[in-house]
Amino acid sequence: MSGDEAAHGWRPRWVGRENERRRTAYDAALQAWRRRDEELRQLYRAAEEPVRPAETPAGLPVRLDDDEVVLAVQPAAEIVEATARHTPDLPTPELAVVPVEDTRRSRRRSRCARVVDAGMAVVTDRRLIVVGRDEQQEWPYARLAGVAHHPGEPFTLLHPYGPGRIRGVRVPRAAASAFRLLLTVAYADATGARAALLDRLDDAVMAHWHDRPPIPSPATPADAPLTARLVRPTLVAAVAVALAIAAVVSVVHGSMPDRPVIGMDLDRGARVDPTDPSLPSPSTGLGTPARSAAPRTTGTTPDRLPGAAPVTTAATSATATPTADPSPVPASPQPTGTTSSPPAPSTSPSPTEVDRCGAPANPYGYNYCGGSYIYDPAPDVCAWFDCVENLWSGKGYLVQCEDGLISRTGMQRGPCSGHDGTRRPVYA
Repeated sequence: MSGDEAAHGWRPRWVGRENERRRTAYDAALQAWRRRDEELRQLYRAAEEPVRPAETPAGLPVRLDDDEVVLAVQPAAEIVEATARHTPDLPTPELAVVPVEDTRRSRRRSRCARVVDAGMAVVTDRRLIVVGRDEQQEWPYARLAGVAHHPGEPFTLLHPYGPGRIRGVRVPRAAASAFRLLLTVAYADATGARAALLDRLDDAVMAHWHDRPPIPSPATPADAPLTARLVRPTLVAAVAVALAIAAVVSVVHGSMPDRPVIGMDLDRGARVDPTDPSLPSPSTGLGTPARSAAPRTTGTTPDRLPGAAPVTTAATSATATPTADPSPVPASPQPTGTTSSPPAPSTSPSPTEVDRCGAPANPYGYNYCGGSYIYDPAPDVCAWFDCVENLWSGKGYLVQCEDGLISRTGMQRGPCSGHDGTRRPVYA
């Protein structure tokens, strides 16, 4: 390849487009990472501050104790109830503030909880109260086994000790982050777990810092796939259609019979006469001379039946005298006018390795880059990942510990207790 072709060929043009695509994707991922980092740091700073009492509005329809302090009032709230205790999408209780993921692409509500009433939520230093239209629900912090925030939906379930219904509160998405932080801090203060909450938030900040998007490597002309030469989508579609038509034509003509079938239409509605003496005899396969007739003209050569004797036409005679070939050989049928060739083999680039951000190769698409939390992992997940011994005794989504092992949130002593803490979630 000459220097001019190397500078202005299709490969350099692909390199320019690919580098621009990689840069745009990296900028978008970096902005999302920075927003998440700032949100986690703000949550940590807010959790360090002491909770300030809110001004109790006049006419609050809640009977408070003498020394009970109102921390916040959320005017729009809903009482939700878990549809089942073992629903895969059900969040598990953990001492952490889980920010609501940005799910603007899909606003479909989770099926693990249903709304039973709506009204006003009041957060105090002792309990959470929701005053609905039909009933009033309250959760004293001392009677709760844990608080479970859904990562994709703005509702929080409050798990009681022992069996029974699991209910919670749902607030508008715009107010979910502040409401979750205040509720979790109030619950931690009432149960003496403020220090443990700060440790969890610090772990979340450090795990997110390790997940900073890597700078993409620049593309080179050697990376350009052969399909990059087909830049226009219409051209790609035309080539695909042409290959499909050629394949169909070759299959159809390859399946035509070598000998005519009685009554089969050969050309434009013409039927074969079984009494025609020009047809081969069933016993000998040899044809007899055909009657003198003017051949039909199709624009190229006179039509003849497969296996029949060739027809010769004299240049100076208006009629042709057919002669029988003493040893005719059946010929394969040929289409009139044009000939078809088998489609040329197409070449496609070899598949590229999927970036899993350090996760091992697995058939389920589990990765450390991003996606949805894995609440119901595959039964053979430990065949692809290194798991902790008590993985299946915990509930919640998969996470990676600092020592590289895979655990789950909702463990009795924490998701990565004894494994240097939690590093980052596992996504699908």
